[in-house]
Amino acid sequence: MNTSLVLTFTFLLSLQNAKPEPLPLVSMIPNGYREEVYKAESQLGFVAVSSQPIEKNGKKIGTRLQKETNLTLQRFGSIVSLRMIESQEMDLIGTVQRISMKQFQGPKQTLELSGLRDGTTFRIWVENNSERTIPWGIEGFGPLGKEQMISGKKWTHDEHLQFDCYQAVVNRFVTYDVVATKKTPNDSKDPVAWTVLMSPQKIIAGNLSLQLPKTLYFLDQNQTVLFSETEMDGIGDISLVRSKSAFVPNRSPKQMFDIGKASFIPINRRLPAARSSISASYLITVLGLQGESPLVEDERQKIVKKTNNNFMLEVRAFRLPDDVPASVAPSAEEMAPSKYIDWDNPAIKNYSREVNFLEIDPWRKAVLLEKLVRRRMMFDNQAPFTCASDIAKNPRGDCRHAAILLAALCRSEGIPSRIAHGLLYVEKNGEPMFGFHMWTEAHVRGRWVALDGTMGFGFVGAEHIKISHHTYNEIESLAPIASLQNFIGKAKIQVD
Repeated sequence: MNTSLVLTFTFLLSLQNAKPEPLPLVSMIPNGYREEVYKAESQLGFVAVSSQPIEKNGKKIGTRLQKETNLTLQRFGSIVSLRMIESQEMDLIGTVQRISMKQFQGPKQTLELSGLRDGTTFRIWVENNSERTIPWGIEGFGPLGKEQMISGKKWTHDEHLQFDCYQAVVNRFVTYDVVATKKTPNDSKDPVAWTVLMSPQKIIAGNLSLQLPKTLYFLDQNQTVLFSETEMDGIGDISLVRSKSAFVPNRSPKQMFDIGKASFIPINRRLPAARSSISASYLITVLGLQGESPLVEDERQKIVKKTNNNFMLEVRAFRLPDDVPASVAPSAEEMAPSKYIDWDNPAIKNYSREVNFLEIDPWRKAVLLEKLVRRRMMFDNQAPFTCASDIAKNPRGDCRHAAILLAALCRSEGIPSRIAHGLLYVEKNGEPMFGFHMWTEAHVRGRWVALDGTMGFGFVGAEHIKISHHTYNEIESLAPIASLQNFIGKAKIQVD
């Protein structure tokens, strides 16, 4: 099973569409600070922001801002250390000239992105080889734009504004809507005098629709940040408390937060013969649904009834592709090589050499590849997420690794594929529940069929609930997994 480990602070709100005049960036450079990160009674780590002058020949020519996030978690009892470093270099009037972002799991670097201004555009490199060019006006904030806004702006009551901020984890600009409110404390001992709510508008790119959650800042009378509340992918609600602030959190951390165990969704009863189940009905409640469907519908699953935050989902499993209703034809993206599904790497062909491909039927080929992944993959929930070719060279990991590898193997044999993100029925200590999971879908005989490299059955049962699917084309981060965020700490499931 999988829990997203993307290091992303995310935000939500929808206000006006008209953009104000560009903000004076040069006066909005934060001083250094440190924040402790909490999840309920567990301390997860810290965030540190620093500001340093850039000098040349003894003269200041700009400023370098850096933000470092360090988290230490458990994942089913195993220690997981995550780190992300974001930075931006600006000239004397606040125009961003360089940016960078690095992500680490333990000592291993899992992602690197850098960018350089070229006139009115920015040249972005991912892993030092994939290059993109994006437009970037003088008013655009860099990756630390949110930190600049909250540290350098003097707010007025009921003030509304917008700003554009480059977000490296999705490699694009995001428009933020902001509202500031002066608060009347209910208690004379309450130091909170202001709140500032920031929120990005929905990101839509190809078949990826991503709504990042909100963040709410709490400020004192001098508009100094005391703490903030937001969500983090794979973790849920968190608090960030400024060191040396007037706010003292009422917390006494008891134990390390387990990101794996926290991802489980308990259900009302067991699902008999779950792995071979042909059909199942689930009553799913998702808080804050706001009329939108939180999961995709396809040939396997349909929403048959919906009221407010509740919906009834019917899932039907198919053992043979010919039983599946005709599916939408694959696009070029389902065959394209990409950062994670790099099927054109020689390591992929080398991995599948032991499979006898005298069989020419695409479905039977796909089933053979699924069994190969199941047979050779060694379970390791501490393995960093990486590209398929690296997994092929060292076949260790969990459902994420199996799904990516099987998708690449399928494409290497001319079979279109994509990755499914969703939920899987499991039993822990005798208790029934759903946990986050990833598997593979292959297009064979004119149909999309589901395969799971962690099982190797040649099909998946009705105990797989799909939330989304993605081709991973032109994807440099784990952004597609963010669709799971709607379910973390918000979903309840009953087996009908």
